[in-house]
Amino acid sequence: MADDLLGVQMEDLLKKYGGIPNLKKHLNFFFKKVCEEKNIKHYFFGINVDNVINDVVNYRSFGLRKPDHLYRDYPAQTSPVSIKVKIPVFEDVVKVLQLQMQNGMMVNWRDVPRYSHHVMDAIEETRCKSMDSDAPMSIKADLVTMEAIDEILTHRKRQVRTEMQENGDLKLDRSWQIVYPFYLRLSTVAETITLIGKGYAREGVAKEEVIKVAEAAKKKFPFFEFPIKEDEAGQYIEMTHVADYSADGLPIRLFLTMLLNFGWRFEEVMALDKDQQMINVVRDKV
Repeated sequence: MADDLLGVQMEDLLKKYGGIPNLKKHLNFFFKKVCEEKNIKHYFFGINVDNVINDVVNYRSFGLRKPDHLYRDYPAQTSPVSIKVKIPVFEDVVKVLQLQMQNGMMVNWRDVPRYSHHVMDAIEETRCKSMDSDAPMSIKADLVTMEAIDEILTHRKRQVRTEMQENGDLKLDRSWQIVYPFYLRLSTVAETITLIGKGYAREGVAKEEVIKVAEAAKKKFPFFEFPIKEDEAGQYIEMTHVADYSADGLPIRLFLTMLLNFGWRFEEVMALDKDQQMINVVRDKV
């Protein structure tokens, strides 16, 4: 996992609390405890603990970091209706995980909500992969191409408006549940997907005004960098997120969730431009 991913998802928590070996050990304890409790053990019915552990570790960069207040509630149960468990059951599973983190892993109580959100997101992916389904749930690493990604996005269920750029990036425009346009860059060599948001300043706007917006964004989302760059279209604030699919390919559901979250976060960044110095495609209906 590249160093530039640190702090964006759960890499900082891994470094703080014993790394991947410690996480694996306590995920094993958590799995056993859930399976020992008759009222909630069916949450893991037909699930292999090794698959749970592998998915939590291998898919960790697909969990986009969120503002802290969004971690106050329980993680969302994102699996399809056919395998959803009752809300009290799901919440009890989360409680077992959080207790294991706090009392076993010795995770500070302030970090437990975020850590448990990331873990449960990946576990929900594991449960979905266990379904009998005709639709592919993931793409093997050596089969990940821009064409395959575009096919996922433009599927009739979603119909995301996409446009290939001259530099090889794929632009995702407002459509489906994508609320703000951004770009997707694929590296089949590094086996990474980079999401890139670009907020352009209006023509003639001084750099100091752009810096104000970037500083406001950094204050609200301190886990992202917001460098100010320039190209032929002008000055822009950039926001990026890197997902590494090298370990176990591209998990389609987590990938789509990551895209939605990225669009929502970048739309919030652009909304910080109170003086309307930036070109906001939502506000300005561009």
